Amino acid sequence: MNKWKILVGLIVLVTIAAFGNIIFFDEEQENSNRINGFNLVAPPQAFPIDSLQSVKNTGAEWVSVVPYAFCNAQTAEIFYDRPRQWWGEKPEGIKETILMAKSLGMKVMLKPHLWVGGQGWAGDLEFKSDSLWHVFEQQYAQYINTYSKIADSLDVEIFCIGTEIRKSTETRNDFWNHLISNTRQHYKGKITYAANWDEYNQIKFWNELDYIGIDAYFPLSDEKSPTKDELINTWELPMKEMKNISDKFNKQILFTEYGYESIDYNTMGHWKLSKDTLNVNFENQKIAFEALYESLNSTKWWQGGFIWKWHLNRNGLNKRTVKAYTPQNKLALKAIEAEFKHIF
Repeated sequence: MNKWKILVGLIVLVTIAAFGNIIFFDEEQENSNRINGFNLVAPPQAFPIDSLQSVKNTGAEWVSVVPYAFCNAQTAEIFYDRPRQWWGEKPEGIKETILMAKSLGMKVMLKPHLWVGGQGWAGDLEFKSDSLWHVFEQQYAQYINTYSKIADSLDVEIFCIGTEIRKSTETRNDFWNHLISNTRQHYKGKITYAANWDEYNQIKFWNELDYIGIDAYFPLSDEKSPTKDELINTWELPMKEMKNISDKFNKQILFTEYGYESIDYNTMGHWKLSKDTLNVNFENQKIAFEALYESLNSTKWWQGGFIWKWHLNRNGLNKRTVKAYTPQNKLALKAIEAEFKHIF
């Protein structure tokens, strides 16, 4: 009898060990499948492939390619593919950039942006009448249709149907459901929407998408130079809220944008700051990235994301970029490369 007990015990132990290894493998596989990428700044002219190779050299396996359209806030009209527009923002440049990325073995998210005349940010775009909303929605759907067909023709892995248009997503849910349905008719890849950090929990159409996309500029600290531990502690609340949304819709969270400027107070919220009056602070940027990765890497619901942003024709220490979001040639790039290349 004792021999049987010992034998059964050994079988149980072997089974637990086997399943333990399987679980461990799955967790490792989950981390290795994270999306590690950069949002590319669309250049004015064509660029050499070496510029894109420099992105891959960081360990990034993905890029987000960003076309732009311009909206008249008074008439609701949308314009794109105009002669004076930058090459990299138009279909010609978008196609060429995607083909170059693919030739290097990189995967792509195509992420159309809307720039609003007179105010810039699409998050505050709102119309006083249904008739104007209808004009906007008809023309916006044409814009998205143009690029979703390009995405399908070039086997783009992820297509983003919009970026931070929070007034619309709050009140015009039927439009977005129809847009998603129409997009799926001719695009076979994964689809997401890039919700602003204060918008994602109001979205009603996450069930219709493949990822919950968040532009993750969560305000974390009002300190000039918070420590990594302080930032890790303040990540707990937004992480809890994101997990709840992930669980509710049974979808992975994808950071369609994330990043930090290389300045003092860079985790306070960029909309609160006057960058021109603040000092350059490369250490702040590095610490913020390290805190983000150390906070989120242990989660199963985070799919990774795309850093904002990478300039294909400008050095990160250029006068216009030294304080900006790009980590190019800055301390933060070492932390990012360690993360992307799994150097721990």
